[in-house]
Amino acid sequence: MVRPKSRLLSGGAVLAFLAQAASAASSPNYTLTQVYNATNFFSEFTFFDQPDPTHGFVEYVDAPTANRLSLAGYSQNGVYLGVDYTNTTTTGRKSTRVTSNQAFTKGLFIADIAHMPASASSSCGLWPAYWMFGPDWPNSGEIDILEGVNTQKSNSITLHTAKGCEMANTGSLGSTKLANGNCEGNTGCGQTTAATNNYGAGFNDIGGGIYALEWTDDHIAVWFFPRNSNTSNSLVSASSSSVPNTSNFGTPLAKFVGNGAGNCSIPSHFKDHNIVFDTTFCGDWAGQVWGQDDTCKGLADSCEDWVGQNPEGFQEAYWLVNDIKIYQEVDQAAAGQTNGGLEIQRKPDEGRRRRRFEA
Repeated sequence: MVRPKSRLLSGGAVLAFLAQAASAASSPNYTLTQVYNATNFFSEFTFFDQPDPTHGFVEYVDAPTANRLSLAGYSQNGVYLGVDYTNTTTTGRKSTRVTSNQAFTKGLFIADIAHMPASASSSCGLWPAYWMFGPDWPNSGEIDILEGVNTQKSNSITLHTAKGCEMANTGSLGSTKLANGNCEGNTGCGQTTAATNNYGAGFNDIGGGIYALEWTDDHIAVWFFPRNSNTSNSLVSASSSSVPNTSNFGTPLAKFVGNGAGNCSIPSHFKDHNIVFDTTFCGDWAGQVWGQDDTCKGLADSCEDWVGQNPEGFQEAYWLVNDIKIYQEVDQAAAGQTNGGLEIQRKPDEGRRRRRFEA
C-alpha cells in the first residue's frame, strides 16, 4: 500500500499468537495478552479525524460524529465501522478510521472478520485496509495485512520500512507472487495473492474468515482461513486458555523472510505497531489507477466524481469485526507494551441495529 510518511493513529486489533514450524529448533512460549471485541473495542481504539495522509477523497470523523451518524457501533454481535452512503459530497465522503491504543512488537494476531468494505455490484473508488504501523514512519515499519482498491479480486499483502530491508517470499503459497523484494518507502515489498475469496465481494460472499499474522525476528507470515473451514472453526471455538499452533496452519498465504533467503533485520525495521482499520476513497492508489480499470473508468471520468455523486454505491462499504486476539511471548507480556499515549474512548453501550457506543 502506498502510505506517505505522515502517519497518525493506528488501529485495529488482531490476535497475536504462537507458531512452531516443524523445522524450527525452538519456539517462543506464547500467552494470550489481549482480546478486542464488542465488549471493549471502542474503549481500546481511537478515532482518527485528521486529513488522510494518503490524500483520499474522504472525511474521517471523530467518535461523537461516528456515533451520531451511525457510522460506527455494533451489528450481529460484531464491531461495525462504516461510511456515509446517503449523501452526495464535493469535499470527501465521511468514513471511519480507528487505531489501537496499544502498540505491539512481534506476536501472533488473529482477526475474525465477517465483512469488509466491498460490493458485488461495484467497489470502484474504495481503498479499505487492515494494517499495522510504528512511529516515525517508515523507520519502524508497516504491515498491510488486508488491502486493495477498486475492482481488485484478491488480497495484496505488503511491508514498508526504511532503506536496507530486502525480503524473500520463501515459504509462501505457490500461487502467491512476490511483486517486489525491496521494502523501502511507499512502494514497499508486496505479495499478490490469487484466491478470489480472500478479499472484497468474494470474501463477503462466504461470510469472511480469519486472518492470522505471525511476526517473529525471522519472518512475517499471513494466513487466511475462510469461514467454516476446519481451521477457522477451530480458532473460533477455541477457549481463552488454548494457544493456537501455527505448525498446524499449513502453508502461509504470504511469508516474508528477513534472514537467510532474505536480507533484512526484522527487529531493526519493524517495532511498536498499532493496529488500524480504515476505509478511504480514491487517493494515492485507488484514484491513481482509476483510468487503468475498465469497469471504474466507465462509471465516471474521475474517482472523485463517482464517489462524491453516488452514495448508494457504498452501502456495503463497512467492516464487521467479530474479534481480534493477540498472543505474545511470555517475557513480552510480563514487560508490558506501549500504549502510544492515545486518549482512551469511554466504554461502549447499547443502541439500535448498529448499536451505538458512548462517545
